[in-house]
Amino acid sequence: MKKKKIIKKKTFSKEIKALVNFLWECRILKYIPRASLQYLKGPTKENIAEHSFYVAVIAWLLANLKKAQEEKVIKMALIHNLPAGRGGERNLINRFYTQEINKQKIIQEISEDYYLKDLKFVQLFQELAEGKTLESKIVRDADILAEMLLEKECFDLGNKQVNKWLLFSLNRLKTKEGKILGELLIKTDVDTWWLELVKRYILITEYF
Repeated sequence: MKKKKIIKKKTFSKEIKALVNFLWECRILKYIPRASLQYLKGPTKENIAEHSFYVAVIAWLLANLKKAQEEKVIKMALIHNLPAGRGGERNLINRFYTQEINKQKIIQEISEDYYLKDLKFVQLFQELAEGKTLESKIVRDADILAEMLLEKECFDLGNKQVNKWLLFSLNRLKTKEGKILGELLIKTDVDTWWLELVKRYILITEYF
């Protein structure tokens, strides 16, 4: 008679289990649409996770231009909308009439719930909220520029009313480099980047 093999169950620490739950909380951001979409009235769709990616990339570029701490701005950008998973997403109009969610408390809870204190989420978020350091100003501008990408796409797709939002967003930018990027963003057609590639390769590419 064959002996039954004893399968040892793997045990994981509560810290490791918490990290997996943190990843699931991050993933919920892909199901939360940008609150500004209802006022842009365009066909373009965008969720919080997508927006956060654009903010991180833009912040990285701005940090490089400003010789700021690139690692810090990327971290700030990645967590700047984490509270939306628990507190929801509100646009500028909503904020005139509703009470601000306690984002700092949510970040504090996330840090504690998932044993992330060593990552300094609370300190980074507090610095961003205060907006006094160069890095925090860069992330704030990156947040606005990411919104402008969405606005410009809607504009180029036919909603000319969005021009009002673009100009308003442009005026909110604080850094010199952010303003320059914002001005160029408004003037640049959304399809320019790939049309330039077509011009470069169209004559040397075989089609058959």
